[in-house]
Amino acid sequence: MSTYPFDQAWEKERSRLDGLEEGLDPGTIRHLEALGVGPGWRCWEVGAGGGSIAAWLCQRVGEDGHVLATDLETTFLKRLSYANLAVRRHDVAADGLPEGGRFDLVHARWVLEWIRDRRRALERMVSALKPGGWLLVEASDFVTLFHGCQSDIVRKVVTAVVLETARVALGTAEYGRRLFDDVRALRLLDVESLGRVEMMRGGGPLCRSHYLAMQKTAVFAIESGALRAEEVEEALARLNDPAFATMSAITMAVWGRRPLGAWEGAAQAGKEKAAR
Repeated sequence: MSTYPFDQAWEKERSRLDGLEEGLDPGTIRHLEALGVGPGWRCWEVGAGGGSIAAWLCQRVGEDGHVLATDLETTFLKRLSYANLAVRRHDVAADGLPEGGRFDLVHARWVLEWIRDRRRALERMVSALKPGGWLLVEASDFVTLFHGCQSDIVRKVVTAVVLETARVALGTAEYGRRLFDDVRALRLLDVESLGRVEMMRGGGPLCRSHYLAMQKTAVFAIESGALRAEEVEEALARLNDPAFATMSAITMAVWGRRPLGAWEGAAQAGKEKAAR
């Protein structure tokens, strides 16, 4: 059974996801463009959430391509209308590979943090790739907010809420720093990584998303005795103040390519030799 704390039945969940998408999509899209995602590609978007990246992929791969968008809940994904999109309820931590064959790209963002057996989930994603297909995974690391936030009250409240939520939900708030090693262990080719961070401003997309996330989950830290309700309210006010700014959580992106099989490798070598 999933312990993910942000269910889509919550009336503010779409707004929380909107903030994340607005804040994180530009960086994700730069990675996807650099990998060469284009017409005809078959893509699997894992934990597709509100569907913004799935929608971008649908437009990018065109009518000859295909996008599979999966998540624990698909309420928001079902609102998307693309002929080359399939939406499925799927738990990458527990379910087998989705039907539909192999993929040129498998992507997940801020998903692995909520999965206990992360390496097994990564292995499942890799097994869904075609030989030569790309894995792109992005994970958060809240070290910047835990140790770099200049507002004492925001640092205290964010740290307590995020850590307590991770404890209750069996997740982690600092997986970004370990993602590279976990992907490298999969024996992919051309494994690279890049972390990104920005100054998020009060009332802006990422602060708005954190504001709503804390509204939903601060109860865990209050009930544990780590925080008082008045402290949470003070921190929320700062996150909504246009004069406030702090570093965002790091989004660590790691990507690699599935090796060609013996036959595919020989064929590719032949093509390269012929080209010379």
